[in-house]
Amino acid sequence: MYASDKETCPNKHQDMSTNDVVISGMSGRFPLSDTTDEFARNLFDGIDMVTADDSRWPPDLLDMNPRMGRLVNYGLFDSTFFGVMEQMVEGFDPMARMLLEVTYEAIVDAEDANPQSLRGSQTGVYVAVSMYPMTDGYPEYLQPDIRKSLQSQFLTLYNLKTFYSSRISFVFDFKGPSMIVDTACSGSGTAFCLAMNDMKLGHIDQAVICGAHMTLEPFQLQVGQELGILSSRGISAVLDQDADGFVKGETVCALLLQHSANARRLLATVRSSRMNIDGYKTIGMFFPSAEAQEELMVKTYKEANIDPLTLTYIEGHVTGTKCTGKTELLVVGVGQ
Repeated sequence: MYASDKETCPNKHQDMSTNDVVISGMSGRFPLSDTTDEFARNLFDGIDMVTADDSRWPPDLLDMNPRMGRLVNYGLFDSTFFGVMEQMVEGFDPMARMLLEVTYEAIVDAEDANPQSLRGSQTGVYVAVSMYPMTDGYPEYLQPDIRKSLQSQFLTLYNLKTFYSSRISFVFDFKGPSMIVDTACSGSGTAFCLAMNDMKLGHIDQAVICGAHMTLEPFQLQVGQELGILSSRGISAVLDQDADGFVKGETVCALLLQHSANARRLLATVRSSRMNIDGYKTIGMFFPSAEAQEELMVKTYKEANIDPLTLTYIEGHVTGTKCTGKTELLVVGVGQ
């Protein structure tokens, strides 16, 4: 939960504690959008960023709907700028490259124009990414009795998604905790919550929180549409009677969290961050629980000392399926 307040002088806010956690910088790549500003303009202009083309695979492949939100420009990377050996970069997937770029940009966006100032600092890195099986490519055939063959596998291991966060910490010389977070579609929220906890406990001075997702294998769409999780029409009809699933979108993005006393820019103040899970349900693990969601919201409001009746904006999960939309409306007191 955060209160938006786009200011460059947080000292104007007399009721703000110097220990408050604020979002001070952000950056990202989004469908048809290379920056957060371009993404915002496309949203405000009503541009449909969900497209169907042959940039990844033939549109009629496997008899599935090819519509999704695609990143367009992901083939460029300046390895010298980030001090990474070209031999290593050749095996990086697009998300690994862009995570370094958006981390740098988020720090610059916080008006700390020289990211070098954070080198050696207690900066935590929390990267949300979903680990799909069979999506990291196939290494060269391993010949265990030949040393050169074994040595070549180092590059394969170095390019695992497991090291997304560690690579950021290495390149920028961050000394705080560094971890990958995979809780499926809640990954970025979980990463944010973990970072907030470390900030509040004083374990770190600032945090870089990243989210990364790209659909680079067609079976990710095919299986989702076959199971009814993804829309076979390629339309995310949120809170609609015709809802038949969501449409995948791609992003690589980053936020910088700092204490207000150290921040030179204030995009939002984070009042509270909590998470839970539903526990056992007779209806099954994947069906949402309105009771568990409501319990979490009440605890969060109390911790933040906020009257929920004063809220003017709520962002939901609303995946475009009939069960999730109805459940979330019940929780916020709209549905029946």
